[in-house]
Amino acid sequence: MATTRAFKMSTTTNTTSLPNILLIGSTGGTGRLVLESALTRGHKVTALIRPSSALPSHPSLTISKGSPLETGDITTALATINGPVVLISTLGQTRTSGNPFAATTSPPLFMLASATAVAEAIKGQPADKVKKVIVMSMFGTNSSFANLNFLMRATMTYSNMRQTLEDQNAVDKAIKESGMVFVMPRPAMLKGDTALSVKILGDAGEKSGFMPSVSAKSVAEFILDATVSQEWDGRTPVLAN
Repeated sequence: MATTRAFKMSTTTNTTSLPNILLIGSTGGTGRLVLESALTRGHKVTALIRPSSALPSHPSLTISKGSPLETGDITTALATINGPVVLISTLGQTRTSGNPFAATTSPPLFMLASATAVAEAIKGQPADKVKKVIVMSMFGTNSSFANLNFLMRATMTYSNMRQTLEDQNAVDKAIKESGMVFVMPRPAMLKGDTALSVKILGDAGEKSGFMPSVSAKSVAEFILDATVSQEWDGRTPVLAN
């Protein structure tokens, strides 16, 4: 029987080896956790946020105002950073509530538009500027859909989560075809608020049980561990606790 792999999250604080981070999605739920932990670990972070948004000030945080859908705004944010960069995107489709049938509040293919803008912005950078992109995906995207249980497959197909799934599938394809070094973690259902050890259920969730879940804090810590490790480059690990 296949076994899952446990992944112990790092507590590294050696700032001499930490890359700069350009964070897209820092005002969202998981994005805020990524930002908080990145600053705690000692990363220098530039957050691209919309003009109407705000974040608490921090000595290691630079705010760049603009749209994650605009290549020029992403390019401007990159220009504020000296040295190697890891670009992290935690953007996601939104609804009026967590109910899968709740009305959507994001346009279709919103995340794809941002991923396309990111790829275009990176094309204009020196080859050694952006080391990798880490784009938060989800369990159910493309190759992992078949490994969801039948209830989750039906929910994603017949509820308003379908718009999210279509967007995630398109992002997955676009990032893989872009030529960029990428990591696209696929979290299982987000549940709980404690950072726990992460189990890797395979790149397509082939080691999944019936209803795996993972806390957003665990996902945030995994993303930051992936900024300093090459282990997950070119991978789509499904994450659970």
